[in-house]
Amino acid sequence: MIDLPIERVNALSPYKVYINNNGSLGFETQYGSVYEVGFVEDYTFMDENAFQFFILESQGKHSVKDPLVRETIWVILETFFLENNPVILYICDMSDGKQAIRNRLFSMWYYEYEQRESFTFLSTKVEVESTDYYASVLVKNSNPQLEDIKVAFNSFIENMKEKLE
Repeated sequence: MIDLPIERVNALSPYKVYINNNGSLGFETQYGSVYEVGFVEDYTFMDENAFQFFILESQGKHSVKDPLVRETIWVILETFFLENNPVILYICDMSDGKQAIRNRLFSMWYYEYEQRESFTFLSTKVEVESTDYYASVLVKNSNPQLEDIKVAFNSFIENMKEKLE
């Protein structure tokens, strides 16, 4: 897991964010939902500075529409980008068949984000037999490798298709 300056996160986040024992971040909503958020280095996408990003509702509760969750997630992402200038790869969890909902929600959060013009967001669906897989990449437009990242994402998706078929 990657360390973030938790004081900076909490100075801007609507929910108090804490560091879990495993190094991920956590926060609890006013509705009692507990989220775990983290970044894991990913060498399958790019050789360096690429991270898979995950968001889990760790208690299995039905999530209430809460705009403060989106705001908290964006504060965490903004802080991560300030610290690392990374490439974020988001692959929707499909363990419960709700990957399309997760993809729609993350895409909606991006399009509602006030600073979205500073980022490139690419998202795609890979259909294999009767299963849909969703993957997205988020990168700052100022990243000097932006064009290479776009090419790498397309290659990643093609490799994903080949492995799944």
